Amino acid sequence: MFLFNITFNVETPIHQQWLKWMKANFLPPVMQTKLPYNSSILKLLTEVENAGNTYSIQFHFKSMEDFLNFDLNHKEKILDRHNMLFRGKVVHFSSLLEEIA
Repeated sequence: MFLFNITFNVETPIHQQWLKWMKANFLPPVMQTKLPYNSSILKLLTEVENAGNTYSIQFHFKSMEDFLNFDLNHKEKILDRHNMLFRGKVVHFSSLLEEIA
């Protein structure tokens, strides 16, 4: 199993609007690709003192092939829409993890 994680730091004044948008407009297009089999939105609770709220969006893939298909054919388009809407108010980074036990 492979877990694709995107960590977002969202400015406090917009974090509720952002979260609502993510649930309605970010997760559905990703899941409609039928490549990830599960998704989660998590809020970081052990946050160091910084501006904003930190969230983790996670997508579970059965195989590296499924992830690479998503990465090459879908990820950029979906993230570009997000980045255009929330430019300057949200920063994010991605990581890919493999389950080993």
